[in-house]
Amino acid sequence: MPTDYNLPEWFWDDDVTDEDRHVWFTQERCRRQAMKQDIPYINAFKRYLERLERKQCARDDTVDLEEYR
Repeated sequence: MPTDYNLPEWFWDDDVTDEDRHVWFTQERCRRQAMKQDIPYINAFKRYLERLERKQCARDDTVDLEEYR
């Protein structure tokens, strides 16, 4: 079955039930949907990453980094 899901190693084991697979697929779909949504936490995290990148690019001799910590 071709899929873009990264199936866990245990997925096709003999002792795994269809219910276990269904639960895993449901959780994975929910996780993927949450990652695509525009939620405040994701926006704040993106701003944090941008700020971190700016701090890393700043030259020590031109910017006092103490005020940004």
